[in-house]
Amino acid sequence: MPRNPELDRLKTKQQSLFEQKQAAFQRFKDLQERINTAHDIMQSAWDERVRARECMNREFEARQSAYSHHDSVWDEYGRIRDYNNSRIELLKCEADAEHRAMQDCFEQASNAYQCGDKSEAPYYSQQGHEHKDRRDALNAEISELAREVKQAKANAEASAPRISSYAFDSAKSAFESAKARHESAQADFKRLKAQRDSAKAEFDRLQAQFKQAQAAFNRKLEEVKSERTAKKQQAVDKVNMALIKSNAHYLGTIFGHNAKIVPRKDSSGKIDVYFGGLNTSGDGIGHGHATIDRNGNVTYLRDAWVTDKKRDYLIDENADRFGGETHKF
Repeated sequence: MPRNPELDRLKTKQQSLFEQKQAAFQRFKDLQERINTAHDIMQSAWDERVRARECMNREFEARQSAYSHHDSVWDEYGRIRDYNNSRIELLKCEADAEHRAMQDCFEQASNAYQCGDKSEAPYYSQQGHEHKDRRDALNAEISELAREVKQAKANAEASAPRISSYAFDSAKSAFESAKARHESAQADFKRLKAQRDSAKAEFDRLQAQFKQAQAAFNRKLEEVKSERTAKKQQAVDKVNMALIKSNAHYLGTIFGHNAKIVPRKDSSGKIDVYFGGLNTSGDGIGHGHATIDRNGNVTYLRDAWVTDKKRDYLIDENADRFGGETHKF
């Protein structure tokens, strides 16, 4: 039987969609594997980022603690410095006053001595020495206060030297690098996930189209089967009708052609029916051929004017025996 062009077209479309959906599924599968790898890389980068952040936080807290101690020490130095400097300023004023009073007394003692008032000279001289002693005592106190300020500064420098931010800066730089690597891995993961989702959507679309094409093919196949079954049954019915009147060389009709019915002489009980040929009786060049067994079953049926008499048949009794092809309806 000739092939049905529409059935072939639907079959080709179905096969094409099947191959497309399989390719889409493979892309989806490959992307899923890449996503799994990208997720592991992203998770590893996240763990590294967490560790780097913890290290940075420790260094920050250590630096803050160092700053707190540093500030405390230098605040104490500042308190001593400010108090002593304020005290020094007052003592300097007093020492200057005592120094001027000393000078006045020594000058008066000198004048009294030169003027001949020798009884007053010792008095002024004594007063001058008393002012000198008080001045010297004030200067000594000033020196001690200045020494305390200097010692307090030395102590502060020793116990709270200048703080270095190198450890924190290094930890921060390591954290920024880890953060950048994690964000890059995260971006790769999201990109692959979007591609995977797109491939899944493409597969779902092709899967739906494939099922539609498959359903259309199956409907057309059932239609073709039904048509061929009806045609075969029509042919069988006509042959059987012809057999009702069968006798040697009886002329009937089948498929609208004259038919020649010839019982075989080999005791098989089979009858050959020839139809559609160039001869008036239905046999001759281009004839069709049907064979009916003794039980009235059509065992062979070939249409008239077929292109390949060995293969293009409706029913072939030797198909199973010789490995020939049969059309299924």
